[in-house]
Amino acid sequence: MSKIPFLKNLSTSAPHSATVAPLDPARIIPHPLKQSVDTTTPSRYTGGFLTLPPLPIPANPALPRLSYIHLAFESLPITSNSIYALATLQTLLGGGGSFSAGGPGKGMYSRLYTNVLNQHGWVENCLGFNHAYTDGGIFGISAACGTQHTMRMLDTMCRELSLLGAETGFGRLGEVEVKRAKNQLKSSLLMNLESRMVELEDLGRQVQVHGRKVGVKEMTDRIDRVTIPELRQVARQVFGGAVENVGGGSGAPTVVVQQGEEEGVNLKDISWTEVQERIAKWGLGRR
Repeated sequence: MSKIPFLKNLSTSAPHSATVAPLDPARIIPHPLKQSVDTTTPSRYTGGFLTLPPLPIPANPALPRLSYIHLAFESLPITSNSIYALATLQTLLGGGGSFSAGGPGKGMYSRLYTNVLNQHGWVENCLGFNHAYTDGGIFGISAACGTQHTMRMLDTMCRELSLLGAETGFGRLGEVEVKRAKNQLKSSLLMNLESRMVELEDLGRQVQVHGRKVGVKEMTDRIDRVTIPELRQVARQVFGGAVENVGGGSGAPTVVVQQGEEEGVNLKDISWTEVQERIAKWGLGRR
């Protein structure tokens, strides 16, 4: 071991009586006191655009060359009466990876599977997300796609979000898919409560937020009462940048992009102006 560089002073021949001296407390450098944070101040949503450094070409030639993009809008807090409509919209969007047993998206009926993953071979994965907090929330879609299709992916995501609030047209919300999404949401809720750890965590969060435990019967009844007009109204409110939380958000979209490098392909710079124009074209965000 002593012949290995940087380990010349390492000895494995110490006698059994060898001891390690305790650290002198006087040599401990105290950590500077952090300023206290006022947790009662509501957060303010700003939106914006962030580009991360490009991903290098994978060393394994079998791995796909991918770019990643996230599109989100300010959403409603967990105490909102529309929180069950938001959860239904997320379930209705669904999504996941391009591979599933039996083929891409086989047996999957969510919108991001039927309208995106099953239609575009250059999409690797696409998933709707919804995070709700006591003073606000964020709702959107994250996706991975071929390196040359980043802006096309943005248009595809905008199209799916805009259709959720459409009153007419082929892509408007339908009774069958909404009923399926509500049943799936209730099923997921009930199955999660089979775990004691999940149930305990859920109890703690409910007491923190509502001051009481919200029963399963109450939650399933609230899901059943969600209607298509309510879903459309909430979708237009969130994706139109019309949410008015206590923090006074900007109504602007949040976009995060990380392009991936690929052999023989020159990456095109993506500007915030171009991103905003594409999103506004679909009638999304506050204008």
